[in-house]
Amino acid sequence: MNEYWSARVEAALNAAKGDISIEDLPIRTNETSNAYSVRFNGVGDYPLYAYLHVPKSDGPHVPLFQAPGYGSVVAVPPYERRAAYMVLALCHRGQRLSNSQYSAAYPGLLTDGLPGEDTYVWGDIVADCITAVQILLQQPNIDASRLAISGGDLAWITGALTDGLHALQSGGLMFADIDSRMQGDPDYPIAEFNDFKRTHPDSWDEARSTLTNYDPMNLATGVDASKVMLSAGASEKSYYDKLASAVSGETTVRVNLAKGHLDHIAQEEWLAEACGIEPGPVHYPRG
Repeated sequence: MNEYWSARVEAALNAAKGDISIEDLPIRTNETSNAYSVRFNGVGDYPLYAYLHVPKSDGPHVPLFQAPGYGSVVAVPPYERRAAYMVLALCHRGQRLSNSQYSAAYPGLLTDGLPGEDTYVWGDIVADCITAVQILLQQPNIDASRLAISGGDLAWITGALTDGLHALQSGGLMFADIDSRMQGDPDYPIAEFNDFKRTHPDSWDEARSTLTNYDPMNLATGVDASKVMLSAGASEKSYYDKLASAVSGETTVRVNLAKGHLDHIAQEEWLAEACGIEPGPVHYPRG
């Protein structure tokens, strides 16, 4: 872990020692799990919110951190996850329910605070995730030896900076292969980097240096999860194969079928098998 991340991890771990409020959330409770609102402060005493779902079945439960995606609203975890895992879904700073002091812009968040390392907002966002994982691990009736993390870049980065991770499921990495993907006319969010470079050409070199801290390849050696799944588009497979080869654990690269239902089921079944549990019940057929 480089100096950039070691300082942020230390601050995030210290934040997890603060006060935590956990309240019933009846509107999200169902026949398989109890739901709770979790409130705590991240680094800089920033107020954060997360959903916590606890299965009604006997524990100990597998703790699953559902890392936030790139968007303003964080949904409650899927029905089957709530039944099978003790799952914490964080709203990082700037997202809805964690936006009392700062509101993230979409597009815009990917470059917010560049070019400097100390001002780039993603450093604090990653710290929010690390703090949330520690709060999940403080909960009773869990099997911490099977800690799992799922999501995109924030799952990958958090996984690389978290010790004792058992399973990591990730893909759709925005910080992957930035220079190549900026060529031509890319879609958003990658186009945000082009916007920044065009608007602030004299600052791009410094910004690019800051972004190396988030490069999945540079973080791969920190991933010590026993089992890893990377989901990729067909055109991205060679990159993800290379990324997988840099990880020490048993790693699977799965090419998405571009069919949301089937890809979702495959990912959930892999995660359940990796964690040694049965997938939670779903409202639609698996076939």
